[in-house]
Amino acid sequence: MGDKMNRRAFLGMTAAGAAGVVLGDLLGKAKQVMPSGSHVASADAANETISFYGAHQTGVVTPAQNFANVAAFDVTTSDVKELQELLKHWTEMAATLMAGKPLAVEPQDAKFPPIDTGEQIGLDTGKLTITFAVGSTLFEKEGIDRFGLRSRKPAGLTEMPIFHKDSLQDQLTHGDIVIQACSDDPMICFHAIRNLSKAARGVAHLRWQQTGQLGVKSQGTKRNLFGFKDGTNNPALNDENFMKNNVWVESSDGAPWLAGGTYMVVRRIHMRIETWDQQSYSDQETIMGRQKVSGAPLDAHGEFDQPNFAGDAEGKVTALDSHIRLSNPRAGENSERERILRRGYNFMDNLDDVGRINAGLLFVCFNRNIQTQFESIQKRLTNPKLPDRMLAYTDTTGGGYFAVLPGVTAKGAYLGQSLFA
Repeated sequence: MGDKMNRRAFLGMTAAGAAGVVLGDLLGKAKQVMPSGSHVASADAANETISFYGAHQTGVVTPAQNFANVAAFDVTTSDVKELQELLKHWTEMAATLMAGKPLAVEPQDAKFPPIDTGEQIGLDTGKLTITFAVGSTLFEKEGIDRFGLRSRKPAGLTEMPIFHKDSLQDQLTHGDIVIQACSDDPMICFHAIRNLSKAARGVAHLRWQQTGQLGVKSQGTKRNLFGFKDGTNNPALNDENFMKNNVWVESSDGAPWLAGGTYMVVRRIHMRIETWDQQSYSDQETIMGRQKVSGAPLDAHGEFDQPNFAGDAEGKVTALDSHIRLSNPRAGENSERERILRRGYNFMDNLDDVGRINAGLLFVCFNRNIQTQFESIQKRLTNPKLPDRMLAYTDTTGGGYFAVLPGVTAKGAYLGQSLFA
């Protein structure tokens, strides 16, 4: 009981601090606030901010920042009102953090812990975005309707299954809520997750967390740690027709409360770096089905040229079990429907327990229907009869399926409000 009393006092202090940020700003004024719903930031202004408010959450069609921190939480309370209180508080915090403002003003009551941990003071916001999503276990866990929400669980929101060649570790997989923080400064990502976690004390705690990064000054399509371009066929972020058809959930999809949201897949893919580095240059290109430097298909010259699979039915040029061929056959009526929006990051986590490089790809994608999009692709890649040859050099150890909540359109509303309506 004492813990809850302290927590409520803490939340009250924090809310008061957030309301008072207009009186002082430890970080200084942000140079620009993007209009609601645009979520698009210039690559030049380091302290440019992105508005938290809009019909959709940020961090989905926002141009990828250089760093990410994805963290999953387990909800520990059984009180639905405390869950709602947390989501309301996180809404206020996320809007404040993305605006480049501190979570409290000075002076603070010296008898209590600091409301804002402070490691971001003096840093640019780096176009911070914070994205919130929920897992299937928030609705039902071990047969228990935890918060009276079981009837509202979307049919397509399941726990991520174990695919062929997966080695999922429980402590790195699933979760009731996931938060994705992205910025051009890793400290800003860390600060966001740290303070959101701190505010959840007594209601939710961290289950797992994974950081990732891209090349800060790289040009064109980013590369993965195998040295190949990753995401060549990703759709243009301003392709509104694609986003409507393949990313954003509509009320007609079976869960009206989720309209404006999307489904998020997270896969922590460990790469067997030492083994890969022993493969010949030509073998690496054969496995991928692309030229390493240019990113072009093996039968083409430019990165964005389309491979001629129809004219290579026996796979003499592009192997039938190459990654490019299985991930996108580029033929049939389902090819376009299956396409997903990728937002992956590389991770480098020191060494594993036997001294190997612990690095790989933090695969993140968004789609309107996990089963007809992501899973259709993944089942081809992991088909035991003809698996993706790249699976011999990767090992998926964690992640999960999550439903990204609709955006918060105005102050006073909160994350997940339609779920509880």
